Amino acid sequence: MTTVESGAYEITLYDDDDDANGVANILATLLQQNIQTHPNRIDVARHIARPVGVFSTDTNASATIIFRRDHAVICNDIVNKPAVVVWATVGQILDVAQLKMNAGGLLPVGFFTRRGLTVLGHILTRRLVVKGLLTHPATALRMIAMLSVAS
Repeated sequence: MTTVESGAYEITLYDDDDDANGVANILATLLQQNIQTHPNRIDVARHIARPVGVFSTDTNASATIIFRRDHAVICNDIVNKPAVVVWATVGQILDVAQLKMNAGGLLPVGFFTRRGLTVLGHILTRRLVVKGLLTHPATALRMIAMLSVAS
């Protein structure tokens, strides 16, 4: 296990750096940077009660983030029955990471930009699939907030 401490919230790769896949590494990097840059996102992470999975359609690799009160664990593959699973290309994942979110992730203001409208178009045409978006919208929106590098 590799652990990256970000103040009072740790991001841990369940599979060591050498064994963690590319998706797990991308998610760990985004989460680590965002928590260091925006410490208030620790509160957002603490409100994500269910695991969230990400599947990269262009690399056929996946990872699951399991959020806890004081840390998050990122596992290779889809594990622990995630409430939300995203199927996207690495480029789409990085586009989502550019969307600005307010109100603890519950106000998706970034969707009303050119990039955001492109992401919405990909969702509507099923080029980017978010399973659980309608049944667990708060989890999906908070996950976007956790990955967002936008202030």
